[in-house]
Amino acid sequence: MLFPTVQEVLAIQRRLIEEFGGIHGIRDGGALESALCAAEQRAYYEQADLSVCASTYAYHLTKAHAFLDGNKRLAAAVAEIFLEMNGASLTATNDQLVDFFLGIASGTTPREAVERQFSEWVI
Repeated sequence: MLFPTVQEVLAIQRRLIEEFGGIHGIRDGGALESALCAAEQRAYYEQADLSVCASTYAYHLTKAHAFLDGNKRLAAAVAEIFLEMNGASLTATNDQLVDFFLGIASGTTPREAVERQFSEWVI
């Protein structure tokens, strides 16, 4: 399994802010590293599959608030790029993703629900 590096995620964040607007900058580098490590740890210690790892990126990057702006956008992008790096993709529409990530951010969508939904969306 291939995993995005911190440098790649920082580049994704810069591009998202430049394209869609917002404030550049990291609020908490430790939170970013922790969120990124969560997916790798699940793969190695739990033998998690692609959908579980992608859902882990989605959940932990959204909840970590590692950046000053664009945390939900970044979480969605990293989850999708991770899948593409590993030969998979999401079937969800942009509207579904927006609603879904708003639910994660608000706390109404727990991690287990994120995993269930990603297992349906990943092909």
